[in-house]
Amino acid sequence: MEISRCFPWLSRHRRKQDGFKTLPDDVVMDVLSRLEVDQLGHAKRVCRSWRALIGTAHFTRVHLQRASSVPVISPMFFDRKVGDRGFLFFPNWSSQVKKPIRGAKSPGFRYITTMCICDLLGCCDGLLIFSAILPFSIYEIQNPVTQEEIVWEQDGSICGFFLQSLPNKYRLLSYRETPNGFLYHTGGLWPAAWKNVGMFPYRPREQETPSGVEGRLHWMVVGKEGMSTPCSHSIMVFSTRESKFCFMPHPGDSCPSSDGHSNMHLVEMKGRVYVYAIRDKLMLIWVLEDYASWHWVKKCDIDLERDFNQHPASESVTSYSDYKGMQLIDSQDGELLLFWPHRGFFRYNLRSRTITQVMLGLSRYGMMSRVVVAEFKSSLVSLKDLQ
Repeated sequence: MEISRCFPWLSRHRRKQDGFKTLPDDVVMDVLSRLEVDQLGHAKRVCRSWRALIGTAHFTRVHLQRASSVPVISPMFFDRKVGDRGFLFFPNWSSQVKKPIRGAKSPGFRYITTMCICDLLGCCDGLLIFSAILPFSIYEIQNPVTQEEIVWEQDGSICGFFLQSLPNKYRLLSYRETPNGFLYHTGGLWPAAWKNVGMFPYRPREQETPSGVEGRLHWMVVGKEGMSTPCSHSIMVFSTRESKFCFMPHPGDSCPSSDGHSNMHLVEMKGRVYVYAIRDKLMLIWVLEDYASWHWVKKCDIDLERDFNQHPASESVTSYSDYKGMQLIDSQDGELLLFWPHRGFFRYNLRSRTITQVMLGLSRYGMMSRVVVAEFKSSLVSLKDLQ
């Protein structure tokens, strides 16, 4: 019964279960690793050997490499208050309805009740990391698939979460402000394991998750008190393999003023790094084509005023004069998913230049001032690997 639920083609061809068991282990591994996470739950009940195989670290890694990524969205409301607990969702472009991540929830810090405002900090291999900023800093890592979670208190501000390939261990990157700049450390969940990786005059922007591509984390950065950085040092890159930082220029021309790239933002989409900027009423989008030479290619320019007025997205939206704060969320099949503060989500067709409002079933669009976005993969990675 369980085999037919995992592999409908078996029942259609009336193949016997015993015949399937004679397949070589590498073939079974190849087939099972292509299943969705919820299908693996059925596959584990087929036989003991499948259950044992799916439970191995090797299978988890192979399955993760083949899993497709989707953007996870964490809404932020300008009227949020202490005690609010948010939610996570990813946009299903085909059905245009909100589809919650299976089992996902905002982190419930069990020993904190009315004092937690939780922010999504990022995602690595299907593990989500959150922060609750109080008089002290509380963090939580959870896997919404396995329902595991870890909560701990820590000094400093965590800005990165990654898998270090050489020891094959998950690591955290944090910083704290000092009179001379920002001091960065990497390590695990215990202070004794943390290592100093440098002092720099810049830190990642708040409420923006890092883009993790090619074994590196990327951020747009700011200086002390939120001061803008030189164009040549506007993007901070951290090599997870070497635990080293470097600073790179943003794409496009140099900014005419010191705060000219404050409206530039990094976003990871389908394993690539993009930069977008809102200038006047235009959205400019670049993609990093050649990592070795740091070569960016202009993807497109969108005339927001022209296109939104020629092709109204919704009768309820009558004014298109303010585009400040618009965010690029995702891209697929020649279309972009955009978020417009206090108005909602919109699908933009690059060829026809038409706009369609995407109804995600959210009741508080008007209160939504910003969304935090991270790339997510459903995975079986256990939090025991962090301990």
